[in-house]
Amino acid sequence: MKRIYASCLILMGICISSVFAAEVPSGGGLLYDLGIKSKTILVQAVGFLVVLAVLWKFVFGKVGGLLEERRTEITTQLEQLKTDREELDRLTAETRQRLGDIEAESQAKIQAAIEQGTAERQQIVDQARQEASDEITRARAEIQREKDDAISELRGVVAELAIDAAGKIISAELTPERHQNIIDDSIGRLSTN
Repeated sequence: MKRIYASCLILMGICISSVFAAEVPSGGGLLYDLGIKSKTILVQAVGFLVVLAVLWKFVFGKVGGLLEERRTEITTQLEQLKTDREELDRLTAETRQRLGDIEAESQAKIQAAIEQGTAERQQIVDQARQEASDEITRARAEIQREKDDAISELRGVVAELAIDAAGKIISAELTPERHQNIIDDSIGRLSTN
């Protein structure tokens, strides 16, 4: 703005000096032929300078101030945008880092849970196998015990039958028919016991 004002003043000075230099006192000359009077040009130049000074003081100063204020505001906003963008980039990088850490942590927890589940499953399977083996051993022992008891009982019954049969054989006269009857009786008592 100051440059425009200074340029206008220089241009006015050149015009005024050319008007005075071109004026011929004898009443002739180019400006006289055109009907231009140097006093009129001087009055118009002074009026122009006064209007220019008033405009400079009240209009151009305020407009220049507004423009400067707006330029400062735009510069501040651009700097704020740059700062905000840098903060956004930093937060985005930080968020990505956090998401990566969370994903890695969740993968580690999932893997640990899988490993723990596998270990617990193996422990349960081993325990079930051991319990089944123990139960089979107990069942075999019980079967063997019951078998032994049954054999002992059978031996006792057979021994009684043999003693009974021997007693009857000794006390009775033995004929082959009588011998067969004693054996049949003993077998019949055996099946009823």
